[in-house]
Parts: sequence; structure tokens; C-alpha cells
Amino acid sequence: MGRNIVKLILQWVFAFGLLFILLLLPREMEMETGASGEFVAAHYTYSADAHVENVKSFFIQLINGEGLGTDRYDRPLLGHAWEMIQRSLWLIIPAFFVSILLGIAKGVFDFQTRHGKRRGAGLQTTWLGLSLPDLFFIIMIQMTMMYLNVNGIVTGLKLYTHETIEAVVMNVIYLSIFPMFYLANITYAALSGEQGADYIRTARAKGVPAFKLLYIHMLRNGLAKIFVHTNTVVLYLLSNLFVIEYLTQYRGAAYYFKEYVAASQRIVDGQSLMVDVGAIVAFTLFFTLMILFAGLISQVARTFLLPHERGSNG
Repeated sequence: MGRNIVKLILQWVFAFGLLFILLLLPREMEMETGASGEFVAAHYTYSADAHVENVKSFFIQLINGEGLGTDRYDRPLLGHAWEMIQRSLWLIIPAFFVSILLGIAKGVFDFQTRHGKRRGAGLQTTWLGLSLPDLFFIIMIQMTMMYLNVNGIVTGLKLYTHETIEAVVMNVIYLSIFPMFYLANITYAALSGEQGADYIRTARAKGVPAFKLLYIHMLRNGLAKIFVHTNTVVLYLLSNLFVIEYLTQYRGAAYYFKEYVAASQRIVDGQSLMVDVGAIVAFTLFFTLMILFAGLISQVARTFLLPHERGSNG
């Protein structure tokens, strides 16, 4: 396990380092004007010296205690980025556990009802959830909430903000929709794969109760296959976070990352495009660390759930 963890960390260091270097690319533009001073074109020429100077300036600023600088509103970028990251964590962490718990529970339900009359509420709903974009379910939920509000059934809710508990709860639900269906499908496949194993036939021959056979043996052995997909779940959560925060005006890390990464629409001769590099670096660090943590969770889970991996890894 130790070797795989070190490998994951080294991969993260390389990936973040590459992104960091790309973020500090020089952005100075030169304008070409006509005889009467009218704008003709804007030209960008890469300069290695300017790139190196940007990297040096970034670290000098950190060493001097200036943090990541200030944004266009004179707010300290480090403090503001950390505040936004905490807001997003209130969505990501609950959505991660909700997706895993409900996804596994839905997968078990799908497996139990695969041959019965409840198949429509089991496998077919999972396939439907995977076939339709989660944006469809989000819009349907929002339209339902609007209908309930118009008819006075549910009133007083503030859902398009980051300041209310109901907004947080609804965004957690939105984030969990697709990962839940995804893990339900993975769980069903894992249980189906365990069904034909020799130890299952032996346990049935010995009269082991179906409940114990499913939850103690099949599900436990299938968990390793399920937790392999932890990285994928986190990637789904992070990618959907951008859409959901923008759609619901939840001002978290993804919302402000989009705001900061958008360059100025004005080009001034000899000046850099207005991009808050410090905030982008902070948010990039946050998002990549989430992916790293997901990989570590997956590796640790595999090691403890699969004894043969525990013995083969250092």
C-alpha cells in the first residue's frame, strides 16, 4: 500500500506542478494599430524570461508574507479563496458520503429485486438515471419546488443563495444524483459477479441465510470493486459542482473559479490580461487535492478489503 500511496502523491505533485507552470504563463499583449491609430490586431509572443520572472515573483510574494495578493475588489485572495473553498466543502463532503451510502443501498435493492415485480423500481430506475443527464433531474426538482411554492404548499425557502441551510441541502441532493446512480450500477455489477463464486454455492449448501449471505459475504467482498471507483465519483462531483454552483448562484469555489479565470475583455497595449492568478492557483490546489484524497481513500479501502493486496504492497 505504501508504494502505491507514494506513487499517487508523486503523480499529484507532477500534475499540480504542470498546472502551476501553465497558470503563470506571461499574458502581455501587443496591439497593432493602423495609420490613424485604429485597432488592427492583438499579438501574443511567448517569452521564457517573462515566464521565469512570473514564477519568481509569485514565490517572492509568498515569502514576503503578501499571500496571493488582492483581487479587483482589494480583497486578500488567500482569505477569500479559503472562505469559498469552505463553502464548497459543505457540498462536496456530504454529497460524497450520500452518493456512496445511497448508491450502495440502491445497488443492493436492484440486486434483490432483479427478478421480481419491483424490478421497475430497481434496475430500470438506475438505467434511467444513468441515461438522462442529471441536469434534467435538477430542473425537474426545481420546477417541482416552484410549483409547491406557487400553490402555497412550501413557502419561505431561499434556494438560490449560499446563506441558507435549505440551499445547501438542495445542492447536496443535486450533486449526489448521478454519482448515486453510477455507484448503484457498480454495486449491482459487483454483487452479480460474486453470485457465482464457489464460496457462495458452498454457503448456500450449508444453509446460510440469504440476508447474511448478501450483506456479510457478497457485499463485503464486493466493496473493494466499488471503492475502486472513488476517484470517478469525486470527478463527477467536482465537474457537476461548476454547473450547480453557477445554476443556483451558490457562491463557492467553483463559482468564483469561473469568475477569476475569465480574462478581461479589454486589451491594453503592453499590459497583461486581467487574471487573478493567485486565486486560480488556490482553487486549482483545492480541486486537485480533492482528487488526490479520493485516490488515497480508494487505495486504503482496497488494501483493507482485499487481504491479498495487503500482503503484496509495502
